[in-house]
Amino acid sequence: MGQANFEEARRAEETYHSKLYSEKEILEPGTWMSEPIPLVMELQDRLLRYKKDIVIMDLGSGAGRNTIPLALKLKGSGSRVIGMDLLDEAVNKLRENAAEYGVETLVEVQKGDAEHTDFGDEEYDYIIACGCLEHVSSEEAFVQVLERMKKGTRIGGIHCIGMNTNVQEVEMDSGKELEPLIELNLSSTKAVQILERVYGDWNVLEQSAVLQSIEEEKYEVPSEFRAQSITFAAQRVK
Repeated sequence: MGQANFEEARRAEETYHSKLYSEKEILEPGTWMSEPIPLVMELQDRLLRYKKDIVIMDLGSGAGRNTIPLALKLKGSGSRVIGMDLLDEAVNKLRENAAEYGVETLVEVQKGDAEHTDFGDEEYDYIIACGCLEHVSSEEAFVQVLERMKKGTRIGGIHCIGMNTNVQEVEMDSGKELEPLIELNLSSTKAVQILERVYGDWNVLEQSAVLQSIEEEKYEVPSEFRAQSITFAAQRVK
């Protein structure tokens, strides 16, 4: 994707999500934010079976769809959940939600871009990247983010990745296909190949793909977002 198209896609995503966060609440019926991703919570339980205090990074956290439920399960422990997002609206809303749900002492809110985040060296037990890695600028950047995530993860740590591939945008009324305003639109085959290669030395816990569609107000007319949604989870074993 050229720089101009990347910037256009980034602006469209920012506009869509900013409007969503200002009009809708997490964990309430009516949007895809109505509940946390089940696998995200299941993998947290897996970690907590052998470790009481954990450090979690929720990358592209938004308003806290996953961040808040993760933190609620960690009350009374010495754990931390870092919620990071690029948008001011998301960061502000996450901070408000952490206070509303009584987990502000557990949740550390950061503004940042996944593509330019340094995860340090073995700092995290759990990194969640659901719905954010398709917003990096290139395939090369995607691989680089994954490698930095791996470097920042402790032995026994887990990654949970969810990303949209084969993205299509279609006008609701006419059925006309639009040019998708998504920064990185990989085929599902290519995305899986990359994930399998990068995580070749980790234990793969989950790998699946499902078709999904979501009605959006992202363009001048109502549209439907269609994609092959990939889920991939792996654990560092050495």
